[in-house]
This record gives sequence, structure tokens and C-alpha cells, in this order.
Amino acid sequence: MLLSGRLSRAQEGAALAAGCGFALAAFALLAWVAHDSYWLRHRDAWALAHASAHRAGDLGQLAGAVAHLGDPVAQTILLLAGIAVALARGRRDAAVAGTVLVLGADLTTHFLKEALAAPRFDPLLSMRQVDANAFPSGHATAAFSMAAAWCLFVPARHRPLVAAIGFVAAGLVAVSVVILHHHVPSDVVGGFLVAATWACGVCAVLQLCSSAQENQRGRATVGT
Repeated sequence: MLLSGRLSRAQEGAALAAGCGFALAAFALLAWVAHDSYWLRHRDAWALAHASAHRAGDLGQLAGAVAHLGDPVAQTILLLAGIAVALARGRRDAAVAGTVLVLGADLTTHFLKEALAAPRFDPLLSMRQVDANAFPSGHATAAFSMAAAWCLFVPARHRPLVAAIGFVAAGLVAVSVVILHHHVPSDVVGGFLVAATWACGVCAVLQLCSSAQENQRGRATVGT
């Protein structure tokens, strides 16, 4: 039911759950194509070769600095800071949800790297092939999931600015690991899709739980 032109919490939860399923399906398709399609492997290799051609210069140094935002230490600091922001405003549910989002996405990528590890050789890269367990990118997963988590940590009025900063930074991390020759583009897209799956899933649970609580309060009010 539309309320003042907006979706109800239950409808938002259902839409987010659908988004979670879509992101999961997109990841499965990408994983299959990235490993089994020579067409995509060759274009991944072409993009990697061109993006990383100047990694030894100033561009590479800048990319190296940006990529550190996806390192475990930086991510731990950002996560603890986000939890502190949420708890300072009494938003314990947001603190828990953001933490589950980040840790869930990171652990998922960790296990997927091992489960999907396989060589993706392309002659264009010669002796500079990417690692067999590079899909999906851990740095991209960490950066995008952290950007989504911070949208939960902060109050609603700050979310547009935080989302803009967070997702631009995450995008730069994703580009940087390609410039540094650590990942092909499909790796970072895979990392984004893992983060998107968890973000949609966690937000769907939050909205559906809120809807259930509102309905319960409504029935209690009617009962009195």
C-alpha cells in the first residue's frame, strides 16, 4: 500500500529482498562467464593490460595509496568508527546491521575466492597473469560493503552525502586494484555484487522487522 506516495516498510523490504536475489543471480552469472568465457577473459586481460601500463609511475603510486583503503587495518578503523557513530545516537540496530553487512560480505568473498579459484590464462598478459583466487576482489568487496554500512550508521539526513563520498571512494579502490595489476575488471564487479547482495539482504531484514513491529504495535493499540 502506498503511503503519501511512498512505499510501506513491507513493500520496501520486499523490493530489497528482490534486489538481493538479483545481485546474487548476477554474481553467479558473472562467475560462470568470467571463468568459462574466452570472450570475457580476453577483454578482461585487454582492460587490465591498458589500465596497468603506467602503474610504475605517479598513477601507480596514487593507486597504491587509494587501494590501502581496502586493507584490513583501514577497514577495521572505519568499521569501529561507524559503530561508534551509530551507538552515540542510540541506534544499536544500525550498528549491528552495518557490522553484519561488512563482516558477512568479507567472509563470503574469502570463501568464494577459495571455492572459485581457477587459472584464467590469457596470452595477452604473458607472464603477468592474475592470481587463480583473484575472483571476487576482496578490496572491492570491503570498500563497497563499508560504503553501504556507513549509510546505515549515520542518520537519514546525512546519508546522501555519506553515500556519495563512500561509493566514490569504493569505486576508486576498485579502479586502483586494476591499475596495480592485482585484479581484472570482472573481479571488482564480482566484489561489488557480493557487497550489494549483503547490503540488500541486511536492509530487507531491517525493513521487514520494522514493518512487523509496527503491525504488532498497531494491533496492541487497537486491542486497547
